[in-house]
Amino acid sequence: MILRRIIAHFRKQDWFTVLVEFLIVVAGIFVGLQVNNWNEAARDRRAETQYLSQLRGDLQRIEGETAAQFDFERFHASLAGAVFDLIKHDNTKERGARINAGLSQLTMRRTLRAESPTFVDLQSSGDLEIISNAALRTDIIAYFAAMRRLEAALDKNNGYIVDDGFLAAMRAAGVQARPWNDALMSMSLPKSVAERRSFQNEVLAMPLFSAPAQTLSSPPEADFWAPSIVQLSWRAQGAAHNEGLADSMRSETRALELKIAEFLDGAGQ
Repeated sequence: MILRRIIAHFRKQDWFTVLVEFLIVVAGIFVGLQVNNWNEAARDRRAETQYLSQLRGDLQRIEGETAAQFDFERFHASLAGAVFDLIKHDNTKERGARINAGLSQLTMRRTLRAESPTFVDLQSSGDLEIISNAALRTDIIAYFAAMRRLEAALDKNNGYIVDDGFLAAMRAAGVQARPWNDALMSMSLPKSVAERRSFQNEVLAMPLFSAPAQTLSSPPEADFWAPSIVQLSWRAQGAAHNEGLADSMRSETRALELKIAEFLDGAGQ
């Protein structure tokens, strides 16, 4: 309709009216495009808020996992020292059972992964740019890169020190797997470990695990105890290193979660 009027005015050489009609058309197109841009921007901001809220939830879960790893490593470092004291100083009839239970528990290790389904979704879909704050976007990318490095370091420690080192040495020495007993050891397992042991406890209650361990009930002998103490020192050092890695992961996670929380609070104002 407007185009017909413009053509009619053009034929009449009514240039002023033609100009006005033309400006009306241009203004309409501009306003329409602007409204569309506003709508897209609003959708992006809603999506950004949703993604960041989900990512914050992922980080809170990761923080819980790193805290559990931190407690696990501290417990095992302390346990290595406690087993050394038992070897050197315990003369009670429970000595063998205590040492065996401690050595058996020290063959355990924990794998930690800072996994975020939200970040994977953002990265794989190419939607990271939806995070409008460039500094925050960079921090998020850098955080997950750092987590991969810390995970790799923890895995390497577990592989070399626990799996290929301590566990292999205990197996070669004939140390039998033994159930954990809080009362016997005068120590309690970390909560994150104890909560997952219901079926494991059923298995460890089998007669298979109650056979006497003659090697550990005898007095200290150099051919067994000296290399065992060496392994205990490495096990304690590995746990201490892993504790530091877990603490770094926890600190990095808290810092990023705080940045996201501050951004979301500012966006909502």
